[in-house]
Amino acid sequence: MNAYGYSTLPDSTATADTWGKWSLARLNAYSFGLAGFVLAMDTAVLPILVLEVAPEAAKNTLLGMLGLAGMLAAALVQVPVGWASDRTRSRLGRRLPYMLWACVCIPVALIALATPLTYSSLLVVWLFIQLNSGIAYSPYLASIRELVPANRMGVAASIKTLLEALGGASILCLAALMVGHYSDPDGYYWLWATLGMFAVAILATAAISSTTIYRRMRDGGGVAAAAFHRAAMAFPETTSMARLHPDLPWFVASRVAFLAAVVIFTTYGLFFLRDKVQVDNPAQALGVAIIGIGGMLILTTYPSGWLSDRIGRKPVLAVGAVAALAATIVMMWVSTYLLAVVVASVIGGAVGIILTTHWALANDLGTPGREAQHMGVVNLGTLIGAAGAKAIGPLPDLVSVWFGPGYGYTALLGASALLFMVGALLLVKVRVERPSTIVDPGSGDD
Repeated sequence: MNAYGYSTLPDSTATADTWGKWSLARLNAYSFGLAGFVLAMDTAVLPILVLEVAPEAAKNTLLGMLGLAGMLAAALVQVPVGWASDRTRSRLGRRLPYMLWACVCIPVALIALATPLTYSSLLVVWLFIQLNSGIAYSPYLASIRELVPANRMGVAASIKTLLEALGGASILCLAALMVGHYSDPDGYYWLWATLGMFAVAILATAAISSTTIYRRMRDGGGVAAAAFHRAAMAFPETTSMARLHPDLPWFVASRVAFLAAVVIFTTYGLFFLRDKVQVDNPAQALGVAIIGIGGMLILTTYPSGWLSDRIGRKPVLAVGAVAALAATIVMMWVSTYLLAVVVASVIGGAVGIILTTHWALANDLGTPGREAQHMGVVNLGTLIGAAGAKAIGPLPDLVSVWFGPGYGYTALLGASALLFMVGALLLVKVRVERPSTIVDPGSGDD
């Protein structure tokens, strides 16, 4: 129980030893595929497609509009789908039908991206993909919160972030290197190969997570299994549900700020390398840089999640926020590719700390019976933050016109630094109990 009169997470330490690292990895596998797909599309593929259909002088603005529209589409479905998932009656439970629907629709939509496009048709296809990503994501995240006990949530969050980083780094790196060879009409098969890789990643990781969720909820016992069987048989509409956490608005505002800060550079990084650092092949240069950035992010995720289970979320988050703020300020004066990679890698490590502990904190604040709706609200903050980063697209174009080439990206980085600071300060208002300490079961499995 917490200060508001309800238990926020499964708290049975008896189940902790059944959630070893490999079990948590299987549960979070879908994070690998979906995060890698969205990041690679945003960072490497969409900019290339926009350059084919947009005037050079408006490329940042139109790319930002495309990303903003997609994020808003995904945001619109988060809370309604979460509400519906919490009340769904199905032999597959409350969560899996939504995941399976999206995993059919997204690969089908990818085919359309390999056909001749205008900016309008590109926008329509991307909106459809983002809508279906939103349909799957809140129910998927709710299943994680239902299954993992409170005193393993920090480790679970670190593995989720780790897999997102691995998916983002590996899929983005491959996609950047592949589309670096793409040109229309010569080399068109490279685009087909890239989109095919995305489809395989989504389908394979969804299958792993769905199988794990189904088996655990059906056979695992405890609160999660009871919820599964209730949902599979009958879910009474009159069920009384506790209210959402009273500090959730402060947390969501913090998430908006953090995610906007992170997404700014991932969205405009390719153009930054091309215009400010002036590399010859920005797509391939970005793919190589991702190795260092993703490597540092990966190195910080598990230690930060493990540590946050023992000393609390906020102290670990503060370290990540300060490091990200300092490195982002330094990035404003970077002028060589090597230095850009070094500084960006430091930012990557800090972002690993922030994403891991912030996600664990999101689960600490949740409400039993309204898991998907809670995650829908949290992910709404995620998407609003990412959409805000897309909406800032006109800034570098306008600043470059007013002050000269290169200054637009300085303005972008300044906005990112400010958002890191705001995200940390907003957490002062969030009250949360420190997670219980347990003995780490190591890499054992069930």
